[in-house]
Amino acid sequence: MTVLSDRIKQTKFESAGQEAILSILICADHFREDLNDICLKENISLKQFNILRILKGVFPDGYARCDISNRMVERAPDTTRIIDRLVKCGLVSRDKSPDDLRQSIAKITEEGINLLKKLSIKVKEYNTNFESKISTEKCEDISSICDQIMMKE
Repeated sequence: MTVLSDRIKQTKFESAGQEAILSILICADHFREDLNDICLKENISLKQFNILRILKGVFPDGYARCDISNRMVERAPDTTRIIDRLVKCGLVSRDKSPDDLRQSIAKITEEGINLLKKLSIKVKEYNTNFESKISTEKCEDISSICDQIMMKE
């Protein structure tokens, strides 16, 4: 019995494609749960971590909400509320856009950078553990396969 079959209590699938899609979905959920658990130990969600990571990439500048949404690994319809919670925690600040006063720009704070550094160590350990189970060549194959799947026609 495969891990997938054991997880969903099903051994027969309509096709190899259906089995592959279900495997990818279950695997993605596994990664999401593990990484969210790492983040929750620091009192933030995986989506909040993702936003901090995005904002760190443009530090000391920031992004408007729509730019953050477009860069998120896992798209979230509630990006504004997620940013609001980060602002409330002092991890992100908001300023008016100099180009459009109706738009606000979110920027990571020093406190946010420090938390991100702490979390990045734990996430890197998680990644290293994954890479110790799967060869570099297989990791590259997985990335290539995922690219093929996500490529738009």
